[in-house]
This record gives sequence, C-alpha cells and structure tokens, in this order.
Amino acid sequence: MNKFFNTLASIFVLSCITLYLASCGGSSNTTTTAKPGSWDKVADFSGSKRSGAASFVINGKAYVVGGFDALNTRVVDVYQYDPVKDTWAEQTKFPGIERSGAIGFAIGSKGYVGTGLAANNVYLKDFWEFDPAGNGGLGSWKQILDLPGTKGRNGAVAFSVANRGYVGAGFNGSNELNDVYEYVPGSNTWVVRAGLSGKRVNGAAFTIDNFAYVVFGTNNQQPTRTVEQYDPVNDVWTQKQQLTKKDKNGNTIAQPDPRDFASTFTIGSLGFISSGSFNLTPLSDTWGYDPATDTWTQYYSYTSPTVIRGSARDAAVGFGIGNVGYITTGRSGGFRFDDTWKFDPAGANNN
Repeated sequence: MNKFFNTLASIFVLSCITLYLASCGGSSNTTTTAKPGSWDKVADFSGSKRSGAASFVINGKAYVVGGFDALNTRVVDVYQYDPVKDTWAEQTKFPGIERSGAIGFAIGSKGYVGTGLAANNVYLKDFWEFDPAGNGGLGSWKQILDLPGTKGRNGAVAFSVANRGYVGAGFNGSNELNDVYEYVPGSNTWVVRAGLSGKRVNGAAFTIDNFAYVVFGTNNQQPTRTVEQYDPVNDVWTQKQQLTKKDKNGNTIAQPDPRDFASTFTIGSLGFISSGSFNLTPLSDTWGYDPATDTWTQYYSYTSPTVIRGSARDAAVGFGIGNVGYITTGRSGGFRFDDTWKFDPAGANNN
C-alpha cells in the first residue's frame, strides 16, 4: 500500500514540475507579447460627467464643448485643458442650442463647433466659431454660416487639413449620409467636396500629415469596415485595407474590431483610436494606424491591470497635444465619466 501511494506521490510531483516548467516557458509554445505604450491618469474633467461632447485643440490647449450629462441633460458649458499645468478651466459658454453629438475642429487659432442632436430629436446644422483670445481670455463665440443641406445631422465626422475644415457623413433623422463639405474661414463659405464611398454614422476621423482618414461607424445598423483616406489637394478618397482582420491574400492580421463612438488623436506620423462600442458593449482597446504600411498595432489599454485604471467607454472626447494623446469623459450604458487619461505611445507599462 505504501509503495502504491509513494508511486502516486512521485507522479504528482513530476506532473507539478512539468506544469511549472511549461508555465515558465520551458516547453510551452505559448508566448505573451507586451503591448507598447502607457496610460496615466491626469486631472479629472472639471465639468459635470458627460458623453457626446465636441472638442478641438488650439495652441497646445484642448477645449471640450457641451455634451449630455449624467442627469440626461444637454449642456453648453466649455472647459479648457492645459496639459502643462494639468488643469481644467471654465470658458465662455457655448451660445447655441444645447446639443450632444456635435463635432469640432480647429483652423489656425480658432475652433469650430456645429451640428448635433438637440432635445426632441431635432437635428442641427448651425456652426459657431470660437476665439480663445476673446472675452478677456475666456473666449468668445460668433455664429458662422450653417452647414449646407435642408436638414441637420448628428454623428458626423470632422477634421481639418491645411487651414480648411471638413465635415461629412452622419445621420439626418431619415438617412445615413456620405457627403462632405469644406469650410473656408476667409470667406465664411462651404464648398461641396467628393463624398465618402459609403455612408456612415458615428464614425471617427484623424489626420496624418496632409491626409485625413475616416474609420468605423455604422450603416443600416451594421458595422462599417472600410478605411478611407482623403487627399484634399486632389479631392480624392482612397480605400485602404478593410477592417476584416484579413489581408488581401486571406492571411490573418492584427486589426481593431469595428465600432462606433470611438475616440481618436494623432501623434507624429500615426493615427490612434481608442474606446468606442460594438453591439452596445463599451470598449477600451487602443490601436495605432501607420499609413506608410497601411497596418495597425495594438497598444496598452487604460483598463489594463495597474494601480489605477479606467473603465471601458464610448462617446468620449479624444485629442492629441504634442507627443501624447488624451481621452476624457464618455459613458458606459447610463453611467457617465469625468476622468481623464494621458497616453504615451513610447511610455513603459507594467504588462
């Protein structure tokens, strides 16, 4: 009997040693690749918790405008983030109708906010210009020419390239859209430009050098997988590698999942996306897009195990300043956020 139990004990010990060696990589084929980049928590947004705000960056400072707060109320307050001081400061309130889902962009020293959804499902097309030097340094607003069209829109995309602003896509209450308009600030005019190849709502955009890229969103309640590059000089859209996780030869490649309400920012020669939602599930993964190779790389997530970590979300605000990116506010279901996270693609993490 003792010999029997001794044999079992020997087998058990050998099994444990084998499992230990495998877990240490001694004989396992499983490898773990650390993701690049790091996230650090910075000063919380000073306004009420919210989602669906608009934003733009002027002279190294970010501005967050309006949105939908935790009391299910659309707000018009404006806050400026100073990354050097890591502080938020309230600015002159937005004078237009309360809205969520508006879009923003900057041209030179001015910021622009327009479109969005008001109470009672009113789709808006008005546009406003913000001058941060006005009103004693708290900023001043003036209304500019409305976005063309008989109807307003919500869930559009916006970007600026070479002193021009661009607005396109979205939903007008009846249909998804793919049209694109260019704003010329010197003449306060909108010019019709080539439209996207497909319609989308709640997509995302970022600019790299003198090109813009539009990704994600939905059409007919189905995820949009096309990535489109816009050349404003030639007014041409070019489709890049679709987000199917397969290359042109059918090989599996690393790509982000489709989503809507994603946040974006540009750092150097890369465009970054983070957060968003897929099938109403909030996401937190972060990916960088390299236009030189038309490829995506996954980065560290702000929800990864750390001493302090954030929550997955969509409809957050994203912006880039210098060599880092930021995400603030957003929502998960009916819960809204006011925390702010700073992303450094070259930073060290603990994964």
